[in-house]
Amino acid sequence: MKIKPAILALIAVVSLVFRLYLTDKAWHVDMLSNAAWGEEVYGHGPKKFYDNNIWTYSWPTQLPLINSVYGANKNWHIEILGRLAFTEHQLNKLFPGEKVWWLSDFVHWFGYGKINDEIPFQIGYMVTMKLLPILADLGLAWLIWQITKKPIYGIIYLFSPFSWYVSSLWGQYDQLGVLLSFLAIWLVNKKTGWTAPALLMLAVLIKPTAIILIPYFGYLFFRTRRRKLPELAVACILPLVIFWFTTAPYTHKNPFEFARYDLTRIVFEKAEPRVSVNSFNFWRIFIGNKAVNSTSRLAGLTWQIWGYLIFAGLNLWAIRNTERHKGEQTAVWAGVFLVSTGGWLFVTGMLERYLFAGIVSGLILAGLKPQLLKYWIVMSVIFWINLYYHWWVPNCFSLLKQLLQIQEDLFTRVLSGLNLLLFWLMVDRMHLLPRRKPESSQK
Repeated sequence: MKIKPAILALIAVVSLVFRLYLTDKAWHVDMLSNAAWGEEVYGHGPKKFYDNNIWTYSWPTQLPLINSVYGANKNWHIEILGRLAFTEHQLNKLFPGEKVWWLSDFVHWFGYGKINDEIPFQIGYMVTMKLLPILADLGLAWLIWQITKKPIYGIIYLFSPFSWYVSSLWGQYDQLGVLLSFLAIWLVNKKTGWTAPALLMLAVLIKPTAIILIPYFGYLFFRTRRRKLPELAVACILPLVIFWFTTAPYTHKNPFEFARYDLTRIVFEKAEPRVSVNSFNFWRIFIGNKAVNSTSRLAGLTWQIWGYLIFAGLNLWAIRNTERHKGEQTAVWAGVFLVSTGGWLFVTGMLERYLFAGIVSGLILAGLKPQLLKYWIVMSVIFWINLYYHWWVPNCFSLLKQLLQIQEDLFTRVLSGLNLLLFWLMVDRMHLLPRRKPESSQK
């Protein structure tokens, strides 16, 4: 389906305006913590950020780079406000007596308006924090188009509920992490493939959930092209340099020691290890919404170990399939789907948002194999329902909320079972499951 460039540009603008319109309609509690971290980095610098033990909302649980982004958001808010105020002043000088009331109202709202008396952050600052995820949405739509060669699939992404729900309402940065990690996978077999590990490192530093792609990415990087020693050296050293320079401002220690002894504890070990955390995945079918510790044992092994074993099997499956198809693009993205969606289904401790990479890779596969689209649509809707089930915003979906709360445990288990079935059907339709050879007919 060929779409004129002007139409594509118009669709992109409409999706951008729609997302900007949503930015001040809801504020997830996670954003309050992120805003507080950003103000701390901006106001007092990063050096003692992780040593601070007085926080209004929650202690820092994210890596240095994303906290630097939150601090930059505060700086961007102040800069945007300054430019807007200057423009307002100049217009009022040019047209004395004709106050540019609409711009004055916007400047006041953006710079000084508060959400309510209990939340101390300016609306403009909170809105600014959602701009990067929104731009990442546009970037993902472009990347889906480039991979599938079909712009309609980028458009499907832009107007799918889960995409604008996470960026424009929730204000999370999952889109940015997925964009960087998928760019790394897309570039790995190109002349600029040496930059791919650095992109994946940035993805991990933005959203550590990108770690789930590292084993399969490592296989792709070393199998696809004969790499010369200088290229390999740069590819291996550049991610470490990025980590060093983004982490060093936050500590007086060696950044690698800081990561090993402090960040690991702060980011990964604070929360109780649970089997399932509000996710409609494999484990919820059996335990429902119970808070089961993942270190509990099942058939001699912990639930956590079972999850890792299944994940290792999925990686081997993805690698074998990619080898069988000699690294064809469809096989590569089938591997990404197996690892990211399968990892979310079976690894313990998964939040609902961690399926984001799996859903986007599923859409890419649907673009490469259109017969998968019907399964992807149902899976993406269930993903959005899972997101909504966590937050119950906006209120216009109150009927859905009531439906979900009727026989809540049973209904969410059914949706979890559907996710598992859809995963299996997509894997089957991609011919990743072994087929029985037809018996030869006797003459």
